[in-house]
Amino acid sequence: MSALTPLKSSLGQPAEGERKYFHRPAVVKKIQRQLNNNEHLLISAPRRIGKSSILKYLKNNPASGAINLYIAVQSVDSSDEFFKKLFNELIKNAAVFKSVEQYLQGIKQNLKNYITRITDVEFSITKLSAKVTVGDSEPIDYYQECLAIFTALERHQRISIFFDEFPDVLTNIRDKNLAIKFLQQHRDLREALSDKALNFVYTGSTGLKNAVKRLDRLDLINDIYEIKIPPLTTIEAFELLSRLALGYAEYNAYFTLTEKTKCYITEKISWKLPYYMQIICSELFEQYEDDGIELTETSVDAVLTAIVRSNSTHADYFENWKRRLRSSFLEREYPFAIEVLNYIAIHERITAAVFHDLSVKHQVDDHHYVLDVLIHDGYISEDRQQYGFNSVLLKEWWYINVAT
Repeated sequence: MSALTPLKSSLGQPAEGERKYFHRPAVVKKIQRQLNNNEHLLISAPRRIGKSSILKYLKNNPASGAINLYIAVQSVDSSDEFFKKLFNELIKNAAVFKSVEQYLQGIKQNLKNYITRITDVEFSITKLSAKVTVGDSEPIDYYQECLAIFTALERHQRISIFFDEFPDVLTNIRDKNLAIKFLQQHRDLREALSDKALNFVYTGSTGLKNAVKRLDRLDLINDIYEIKIPPLTTIEAFELLSRLALGYAEYNAYFTLTEKTKCYITEKISWKLPYYMQIICSELFEQYEDDGIELTETSVDAVLTAIVRSNSTHADYFENWKRRLRSSFLEREYPFAIEVLNYIAIHERITAAVFHDLSVKHQVDDHHYVLDVLIHDGYISEDRQQYGFNSVLLKEWWYINVAT
């Protein structure tokens, strides 16, 4: 076994680069295998499980001859904005730009001028004048231009595009009919380009299937293969803690986590997210810097208690779990979901019977939808016909800051 290398915490932005990214080969291989099978993918994972970091690793480490693009679309709120963003990323990629000469020869003047502005590329008038109309001012249909670019790609040119936080776009498009039309455009693209080595990869912290189910159009995504990114295994969590400790030791050579302490952390944390390992290690280091006392299980308990307080530097992460429910549910569903999670935080578990009774109390007709969202978005899971929080940290934060 090779020696472990130090790793730096990445508590804000997704971890990127060998000094911050914790590689998960099994997950990466599973995704790459399906890309090679020419599947369109839905990669689902709750917040801070390392999804975006994995996607950025794939972007930076494409298979031989392949082009991987990563596009964050969380703030996009219309079809035109989405395809404009996609168009820009395609044109700015040198490998894509080089391979679509046929498309470039046919573009109109206003589009040619637009591309020149965003890429600083000067077009040869003699080479690209065949279909150019000087002074043309038609609005650009970015969906059609994206389709034209993809069509112009060589048949065997492998290109995978990762759309991060894609379900948020559907939430942002408030008109149901426009949201359905947007999904239909994606379905049409996938069908029209089925002969290309092209993968669309949709990812999100909230469940795409739940969002589409609300639109009653699951048929528009039934050609997409789903891959769920799991939490860390105990072995992975132990290794991550070890490497993070080595990283902090570069700031203070006396800082260390004993094998016993690392075992205690991995056992204590029911849901082993990379983010949890990082904030725990960060807080333990700060504690050690403050008092210089050897870290023990008591130190870990103190850190876990501090993390879930309302004044914690990590409070916004937990608060966001509550905020996201507002955009996931309708008027009666939201207070119902809050009371369900309150009940679980206080009583540890909720039975199907109690869940049903609470749905009647809140006059929620489709309580199965609420349950599906809470499960697929990572709040709770089922164990022997009862439901409890996945994360002991989220459960404790919810109990202190919401339920009581």
